[in-house]
Amino acid sequence: MLAAVQHKTKILGVLSIAQLAAMLIWYNFSAVLPILKQEWRMSNDQAGTLLAVFQLGYVIAVLFTGWLTDRIGGKLTFVISAIETGLASLGFVFFADDFTSGMVWRTLAGLGQAGLYVPGMQILSRWYGTSERGRAIGIYTCSLVGAYAGAYYIAAPLAAMYSWRQALLWTSIWAFPAALLVYLCIPAEKGEGLPASPTQQEDASGPKRAAALIMGRAAWLIIAGYMGHMWELYTLWGWIGAFMTHVLTLKGIDAATAISYGGALAATCILMGGFSPGLAGVASDRYGRCLTAVVALVISGLCALFFGWLVTAPVWLVILVGLVYGFFIVADSAIFKAGLTELVPAGSLGLALGLQSVFGFGVTIVSPKLFGMVLDSYGWGWAFAMLGIGPVIGTVCMLALRQLPEAKAMAGGKR
Repeated sequence: MLAAVQHKTKILGVLSIAQLAAMLIWYNFSAVLPILKQEWRMSNDQAGTLLAVFQLGYVIAVLFTGWLTDRIGGKLTFVISAIETGLASLGFVFFADDFTSGMVWRTLAGLGQAGLYVPGMQILSRWYGTSERGRAIGIYTCSLVGAYAGAYYIAAPLAAMYSWRQALLWTSIWAFPAALLVYLCIPAEKGEGLPASPTQQEDASGPKRAAALIMGRAAWLIIAGYMGHMWELYTLWGWIGAFMTHVLTLKGIDAATAISYGGALAATCILMGGFSPGLAGVASDRYGRCLTAVVALVISGLCALFFGWLVTAPVWLVILVGLVYGFFIVADSAIFKAGLTELVPAGSLGLALGLQSVFGFGVTIVSPKLFGMVLDSYGWGWAFAMLGIGPVIGTVCMLALRQLPEAKAMAGGKR
């Protein structure tokens, strides 16, 4: 028993470290965005487009990687994807010199990122039962948040001191050690892990699998709730560095210092979310997936309504609200993932998680660009307030899901 616990804990640790290293690429671009906006003479709309095409690359690839994970396993999918995203990000470092070339390389980098988080989560779902899966996936999600914060922490000061290319270089190369770590330390998946849960043991082949996935109300409600969550989350993470830099610039701080400190403040706000998925995962194991998610959605939605209007407020107040926002906006992320793994048959899990990612990240193609358009026309207040649409949708979906009998499959019946 002890050996089994130690083995699955090792798997969780290895996947979390590898994901942290490989996913620095996601927001290293956002950390240097204020510099690139000036160097490439971009509008906020164009900056939002560069954020959006990365998400587009992710969405294009994620269904394929879900299928690939079901065929060759999460381990090899992760390894291949980490190498691809590392190469594409290095391509941006050495060859991107304007808006158009930047779009190409960021799209390619997004393709590889699609094969990291979801395959790792599918591996974890084999080793952790429903009573502890929320905690495990919560910890795994914490490493993802750590990667996003780390990208700002590392890239922003490097860009201010040296150049944006140096900053992106030193946050891209870690994808290759991540691939090696997973290849060497994660065991083959055949025949290992826990037996499927009663829900997952149901015949899920052929038409029955498709029907279970396509017609399941509970699965689609949790996917729709995830879409609301993602509408807000990835746009905040993509734009908060530019917002913090702008706040400091308005206080009379010089550009280089504002970029460095603005990136650090953005990273700190994001890093606050490094604790919340694990805590929310534990809470959802105890009190239910839906109820815990609703609490996080309501608080993050309120923050969205007010955050942008603080652009001229005292810096301490901006930081305080940003820390609260950063904590709650990601708290429910693992809940949507863990809940879906409990609602679909085991044979459909890779496809189901792929569909959730397609729809969830699909809205993140639109929201960062729309944020930039609103910012150009109406300013920071309305741009952030627009993000509040997502938590409203997410709250409605999770409350509806809680009323369905199928929701008893989650968290040992706690819904």
